[in-house]
Amino acid sequence: MLTVGALALSVGACGKKNGSAASEKELVYTSSWGANEPQGKLIKSIADDFTKATGTKVDLKFVGRKGTDTLPTEMNAGQGPDLFDTSTDSVGAFVAQNLAAPLDDVLDMKVPGEGKKVRDVLPESVVKASTDKDHVRFMAHTVISTAVWYDASKHAGLAPKTWKEFIAYLDEAKKDGRTPLGQDGTVNFYNAYWFYSALVRSEGAGSLSALGKDPAAWDRPAVLAAAKKVEELADGGYFQKDFMATKYPAAQDAWAQGKYDLNLNGTWLAAETGSKLAKGTEVASFQLPAGGKNSVEVGTLGWGVNAKGHNVEAAKEFLAFALQKKYEAKISTDAHNIPARPDVPAPGYLAGVQKDVAEAKFTHRTYDDMAADKNWWNNVFLPLDDQLLSGKIDAATFVKTGKKKAADYLASKG
Repeated sequence: MLTVGALALSVGACGKKNGSAASEKELVYTSSWGANEPQGKLIKSIADDFTKATGTKVDLKFVGRKGTDTLPTEMNAGQGPDLFDTSTDSVGAFVAQNLAAPLDDVLDMKVPGEGKKVRDVLPESVVKASTDKDHVRFMAHTVISTAVWYDASKHAGLAPKTWKEFIAYLDEAKKDGRTPLGQDGTVNFYNAYWFYSALVRSEGAGSLSALGKDPAAWDRPAVLAAAKKVEELADGGYFQKDFMATKYPAAQDAWAQGKYDLNLNGTWLAAETGSKLAKGTEVASFQLPAGGKNSVEVGTLGWGVNAKGHNVEAAKEFLAFALQKKYEAKISTDAHNIPARPDVPAPGYLAGVQKDVAEAKFTHRTYDDMAADKNWWNNVFLPLDDQLLSGKIDAATFVKTGKKKAADYLASKG
């Protein structure tokens, strides 16, 4: 399951330390990808090419997403890598500890061989997704987003524009004996896609994250309206039987095999289910219709630079080097993801999302940054959201309980 958080939150550091004895002509890079993953192979090729072009050796360690969670500790001790993998919803943890170097100046560095600066090849929405309130904190190579996925060979041109049209489709599918929605209900942060998308697509950035910062935010009519949409799904019998007990990846695999019509998921879905896709499947997507601002999620995966590293400037040089078009092309062709550069086409089944991102008038970051407060997200919000999606509580109870839990949580923090 490649979520943004799963990539970066489980990053571990092992192997060679970046101590004071490290050569000035050597970069230490701890990667949370696997060496045999497409991204890992791409990173290895970039590192090798960088060494050939600059003479700077890259000591590359692939620790995978099951690595030890010691990277911040090692970085704080001055023994971490120069470069590390990070993402929109996890870089904040490094920023909070002053471990993510500001990278604003990288935007004005030249991309080798292209006659362009980094700022010329990365769109504003991608830079924004990699930026906190003060600085650019990492350089993106991949864009991720969320959409409703379907098989265009069976449902050509499916694109409901309103919630009413969406529900009408679900009802028609049920009437025809099909299961409209597949849900891996044991993955709580996948369950949260429904409320999160219904609220933030309509109200825009900040509308979800506010719920963990201000109890009064729960009183906004849009919060109840979004919760009622989720309640409608829970009560409508649109998901597969016992969906809250379905273990990942059973539901998304069943969707790939044509057993369910739709799956609300990230842009990695087709790549993850590729070997399970029924013959003739044409993966396509549409944005969950929510009205209002129609904000589009833009999350990014990329490279961070250790603020306490010993080769910060060389690490920045690596970032500009890595954003060459030939490398970004492999994010599409080999990793089957959306490249951060809009001049590099995404795989056909992701073209719709790439277009949505490029044309969006309003954008928001993954989970509207709510996941940055891990205690609130994991221990308060996600369990409450599960109760709503499972039908154990109605929308009004969800809002009332959420407001109280927010007040209690904030009081406990002092």
